[in-house]
Amino acid sequence: MSEKLVLGYDFGTSAVKAAVFDEQGRLIAHASAAYPLLMPEPGWAEQRPDDWWRAMILATQQVLANAEVNVAFIGAIGLCAQMCGTVAVDSQGNALRNALIWLDTRSAPIARRITAGLIKISGYGVSRLFRWLWLTNGAPNLAGKDAISKILWIRENSPDVWQKTHKLLDVKDYLLARMSGQFVTTQDCAHVSWLMDARPGKLHWSSKLLQNVDLRAELLPTIASGTQVVGCLSDSAAAALGLPAQLPIVGGAGDVAAYAIGSGQLGDGAVHIHCGTGGWIAAHLDHRAVDIFSSVATICAAEAGRYLLVAAQETAGASVEWAAKCLGVCRHGEPDYAGFDALAQQSCPGARGVFFFPWMFGERVPVDNDKIRGGFLNMSLEHERTDLARAVLEGVALNTRWALRPVEKITKARGSVRLMGGGAVSDLWCQIFADVLQRPIERVFLPAFGGCRGAAMAAAVGVGWYRDLEDATAMVQVQQTFYPDEALAALYNKKFDAFVKHYQCIHPWYKRISEL
Repeated sequence: MSEKLVLGYDFGTSAVKAAVFDEQGRLIAHASAAYPLLMPEPGWAEQRPDDWWRAMILATQQVLANAEVNVAFIGAIGLCAQMCGTVAVDSQGNALRNALIWLDTRSAPIARRITAGLIKISGYGVSRLFRWLWLTNGAPNLAGKDAISKILWIRENSPDVWQKTHKLLDVKDYLLARMSGQFVTTQDCAHVSWLMDARPGKLHWSSKLLQNVDLRAELLPTIASGTQVVGCLSDSAAAALGLPAQLPIVGGAGDVAAYAIGSGQLGDGAVHIHCGTGGWIAAHLDHRAVDIFSSVATICAAEAGRYLLVAAQETAGASVEWAAKCLGVCRHGEPDYAGFDALAQQSCPGARGVFFFPWMFGERVPVDNDKIRGGFLNMSLEHERTDLARAVLEGVALNTRWALRPVEKITKARGSVRLMGGGAVSDLWCQIFADVLQRPIERVFLPAFGGCRGAAMAAAVGVGWYRDLEDATAMVQVQQTFYPDEALAALYNKKFDAFVKHYQCIHPWYKRISEL
């Protein structure tokens, strides 16, 4: 039994994962617990913060019940969570209303208002865009999915909540406060609020950006690095979780930065793809970069002084979940992912000409369009459920290839890619990604626990087990590599060209359709 353990949490859109790792990165025990997603109106996406806490307690209890885990040997806690949410809390850290999570688009009109101008580039007023680019290397999402517009929505629509608000926190920040009593965020999460001065050597809340939207810095948490010890487990939290009081808590990272760590891709320009509920492509860089026309930019990485190039896409695994339910591939009322794979396996590469466009909740990269919607194309009476299932897997991979183009222009990367998240569990999907991207796809051990592993690695650095995150990549091992079938390159090149041209031809109509 190892005498040096670290506990990592990953709070996703639908569940929390908890995992205990030893110093070498071996996964000792893991568990998960679900919580609901509330969508009371079109474009709204909320969760109850108390549900996160209850799920955390349940997952922790399950992990600690494993005979290989000696709670006395746990030396630190690291957190990873979904980003771009907003939780308004009082001075005791109690949530004042449901959290607005990353999927929520109700504040889109506010996002467009605060970024407006007479002369526009890609929908942004020129003067405001340049100010944001200068200070943050990016700008708020026009679909209202970033924290800045959600904060303003609460102020404008819930004055009773606003009057009681002591701090405005992201998901991870709320959980850190619940565990330690400290109001702290990390530089990656602060960055994507678009209220932090992200220039090298700065990394503090920007008085200029706060003045633009009439916000006080006192409403925001302290900013720390992802490998910094930000507090200790309080007596009450320790009793609820069954962990030792005063256990060091390391800041950790939002899901994108944590999975980037957990992928082991810490080298300059090394790419990983995440395929979870949503999807993204990310690569660590030693410099800032931005492509405003494709909505791709660097944010602060978890480690001080480094940057993470991010291309975020809205729905990846969520498309498979939806399709599995629609096609009746379920067990006990829940999607059967192994069954979905088996169904898709019965079709052939190219899905016999069927296309699937995974824009089920709009898209961010390489087009920022909250009106676009997904679906199947080129279906006929000869097609079967098998073809539709394979088309969904190919559609997500084709969409990823589309987002990879602006990333490649910046990173110049052409080598292997690491695939992370629950989607990487599927051998078939890994092979489809390899064939569509024409790149070797590396899968690490237990890719669905990459966020937990990244949080654990940050915690291991924070308490001095490793010198830095590069050193901590010793905790990551590649399990299998999937090589592209060169014979399929021509097929997927043609399908990709048609995929992109379809968007170019049809996207003007979606605004009209969405108003029906």
